[in-house]
Formats: sequence, structure tokens, C-alpha cells
Amino acid sequence: MQKKIFLYCQLFFVISHVIAQENTLIGVLNESRVFQKNTMEVIQSKYLDANGDPSHEVFQKTFGVYPYNEMIGSVPYFTISVPKDAVTNTNGNIQLTKSDKLYNLDFYVEKNSTYTSSNKAIPIWDGRVYEENNRIVVGAYSSKLNEKPVGFFDENEKFVPSGPWDSADFPLLQIPFDKIHFDPFKRTLFQLDPCSETVQTKKEQLFLPLDLSAKNGGLLNDVQFEIEHQHASSLLILYAYINDKKLEIARCNIQKSEIISTREAFRPDLISGASQQGEGKMLSLTFKGSYSNEISLDGSDIFIDMKNKTSQTTQKSNEVTIDGNFRDWRNIKGVGDIKEDYISYLFENPDTDLLEFKVTNDSTYIYFYTRVSGAHGRTGSKGRYYWYTYIDVDSNPLTGYPPTRDDNCYFGIPIGDDSEAQFEFIGNKFVKTFFGFTGVGAEKEVLSGNLKLGPSYYSHTDKNGNKRDHYKMEYVHRNGSRYTMEDYTEGTSDDIIIALSPDGSEVEVRAEMEGFLKDVEGNRLMQIGKIIDIAVGVEGSSGHYNSGNWGADSSSVIYGYKIK
Repeated sequence: MQKKIFLYCQLFFVISHVIAQENTLIGVLNESRVFQKNTMEVIQSKYLDANGDPSHEVFQKTFGVYPYNEMIGSVPYFTISVPKDAVTNTNGNIQLTKSDKLYNLDFYVEKNSTYTSSNKAIPIWDGRVYEENNRIVVGAYSSKLNEKPVGFFDENEKFVPSGPWDSADFPLLQIPFDKIHFDPFKRTLFQLDPCSETVQTKKEQLFLPLDLSAKNGGLLNDVQFEIEHQHASSLLILYAYINDKKLEIARCNIQKSEIISTREAFRPDLISGASQQGEGKMLSLTFKGSYSNEISLDGSDIFIDMKNKTSQTTQKSNEVTIDGNFRDWRNIKGVGDIKEDYISYLFENPDTDLLEFKVTNDSTYIYFYTRVSGAHGRTGSKGRYYWYTYIDVDSNPLTGYPPTRDDNCYFGIPIGDDSEAQFEFIGNKFVKTFFGFTGVGAEKEVLSGNLKLGPSYYSHTDKNGNKRDHYKMEYVHRNGSRYTMEDYTEGTSDDIIIALSPDGSEVEVRAEMEGFLKDVEGNRLMQIGKIIDIAVGVEGSSGHYNSGNWGADSSSVIYGYKIK
């Protein structure tokens, strides 16, 4: 009996030892996987602050681009759209003479920063960095070859070129290699430009909703904004609703305040499926405002005094109506996009320069919003303009196609694009809305409505002109039927509609989720409960600016958006 107990103890010891070794091995493998998934974090760990945390400030100081002696100013602005006959211009003195019809009230803050630094970081827009196979890869853009991986950053953060590429095809490779750097915190490429301690300035526009802090410290949550027009006094007032309290943020008198800019609105030809507020010729006006007495500024932070304010019940919601009035988007957070992030071989087209991207949904529809510097859909008399979402419906970059890594796209998007909602303009005329699917198969699968996710391509043919068997298909739903579509074909999809702001700078899009179809198991690709990764892109010809080159831009990715 004692012998059996001894043997059992020995066996238990051996098994425990094996399990311990296995757990150790699993731990090592897991650590390896973590390292592979967090290459950028490993680089970030080279720049630690006094607390031992990765610090962008330490990185900036290492490269001499930290803003010393920084002075930050914050100026509020209101924008409106009005009929052209409501404005007079007397010897260059522009005045708003009628204020009975104001369209699309908007507000933004412009932050001006003056500082000194040893160097200035000049952004490089002709490429991007991404992580692949435990390397920080550099993808470069080419007018001939689209995006290709042209090198990587080694453990010393030095750019190492790789691949059989001719530098003449890639503007990025025409920069001396030792001058190409990347920021592991912003994940952007840049060059250093010596400043010799000269003063530098930069401007940044911040749109609604704004971040507000209480005077006693701490960022305020659940803030809702509203712009009110008091017609009798010609006032525009921005209010914030915080904990059922209504507080004034800023105001301007549109009859007396300085008109900072006047821009003629873009008014395209429209067919069914698109709308735009206002009639005839419209102008977009920007007024300089002033902060209320409850507001105080500290650098880039806006503080508000909430004392002695009476409560006021509010019922705000983020429900969206596609009507060309963008008040219902002002309280929806999105992602910003850097102004004038132009690729060198494309035209610097403000109509394709994205500034904002937002998304929301209800039980039936998914809604998209974008703002550009210029106007959506402006092409010139013979040009084309495309707006499209990139939707990774399974959060798997290996299904769909990776934009810019194949065929004729421009900006790198680090997701797999499975499905798209899109619209098209030709010759300053709205032509259609439509869907796109990029997976296994083509016409047959789309027309049947049973789709299979998998690796695919954007173009019907490869670079040698050979027909592919799986590529992106574009389709519409009209009068109860589904049709595949091509470029230049007029006829919008019944289940996607758009509306433009009066000046064209903003667009809202509503797509019925059922329109994205189902997979072969009968599951809808877009439905309540799904988690998706999503970005948006625009591209268009530049005939309006007398250029034969196209312009293009893509937004940052909204990762892990849950449809709920």
C-alpha cells in the first residue's frame, strides 16, 4: 500500500513537472506573440518619461521637434450658408443684409500655436508605415505601381530599402534614406528641417463636439451642443448642455461681426437619391465669434464655469435625418483627418481633402458623414468624383482587398475592404449611389445575394490583362431587383441616399443594412451586434482647377465600431 502511494506521488510529481514546463513554454510563445503584435510599442519603449512610461514628448525632444515656449491662442468661429442676394459688397465691405434665411449653422475653434524648436517635422505623405511579420514596413505610393512595400525600419529605427523597385517610380525613394524618419506614436513618416531656434506657427481646426473641462479640473462627459439663432437680435449662440444645465460657450452678431471669409457654394445637378438645402446661388460665410464669460482658456484646453446655473431639462438625441441640415451630426464624435495631406503626384484638390469622418446607426440603417476642405462632387465639366466607405465586416485584413496594395487606389488603409457604400458624380452631376462587395466570386454571387468572404482584388483583370475569377463587384437595388453596375452608368440604388450641405463641404449618407446582403450561411454582413472596422475615401478629377491630375484622400480607420 505504501509502495503504491509512493508511486502515485512520483507520477504526480512527473505530471506536475511536465505541466509546469508546458506552461512555461506556452508563456514564452505567448510573449513572442505579444512582441510580434506590438512592434511599435517596443520602439515606443525607447522613449520613456520619468515614470517609465512611453512618452511622445520624450520622442519629440530626442528629435528636436518639441515645441518650447509654446503660446496657444483659441478663436471661435461660426459659419452659415445664405442666399447670395442676402449679402452686399460695398467697396470691399461685405455685409449680411438679410438674416431671415440661414442654413446649416456650424461652429469650429481654430487653435493657433507659436513656439520655438530646433527642428521642424515635415510630414511625408508619399508613404505610410504598418506592422507586418514583426517588422515596421514602409509602403510607398506610386502613380505607376500604386502602393508597394519598399523597405522597413530596423531595430535602430533606420530606413532600410528592399525590393526590386526603381526610385524613379516612387517619390518617397527620391528622399535620402537617412532623412526618412517615423513617429512611433503618431505612426507617420517625416523629414527633419532645421529651424535654428526660429519661431514656428501652426493652425488646427476643431469641429463639434468639442472637449470641455470643468474649472475645477476634469474632462466633462456627455456634453451636448446646440447652435441657436436669435433672429430679433441677429445673434448666433453656441450652447452646451451639461448635467441638465444650459451654458453659453460663444456668440457672434451676424450683422455686426467681422465676416472672415465668403465662399460661393457648389450647387451640382441632382437626380433622385440626392438632395441639397437652399435654392439658387448660395454663399458660405464665416464669422469671428467671442467666448462667453463662463469660458476660460489654458493652452489648448477650454474650461467652463458651471456654478450658479439653473437646471434645464433637455432631450437631445443623435438620431440622423438625411435632409442636408447637419445639426444632428454636431454631437456625434468621429475621427479627424489632417488638412492638406497631399500625395505629391496627385493634384492638391481641396474637394478631395477630407477633414472629418463619422458613423452612426439605428436598427435599419447605417449613416456616414464626411467634411472636406472644398466641396463634395465638384469635378469640372467632364470630370468624375467618387466617395466610398471601406468596411471590414469581419475585422479580418485577409478577407476583401487591402486598399492601395492592389490596382488604382491611392491611400493606404490597414484593413481588409469587404463591402462598400458609394456615390458617383460625373461633370458636376450626381449620377448614383451603389454598393460594392470584394470577396470570393463576382457577378453570380452578388446577383444571388449569397456572398463568401475571402481574399480578393479590386480590378476585374490583373496587370497583364488576364481576367480574374474574384474581384470587386458594384451593384444597386432598384424597383425590387438587383443589378450590377459599371462607371458612368446612371441610376441610383433605392436603399442608399445622400444629402449635401448648402455649400457642398459636408455630406451625409444613409445605407440600408440589408443592402450589404448575406453570406453563404444566411447571415447578414451588416446587422445589429456586428463589430466592424471602417474608413472612408474620396477621389476625383481636378478639371475645376484646370488640372489633368486627380486628387484623393482617405480617413483614419474607426476600429471596433459596434452596430447597436
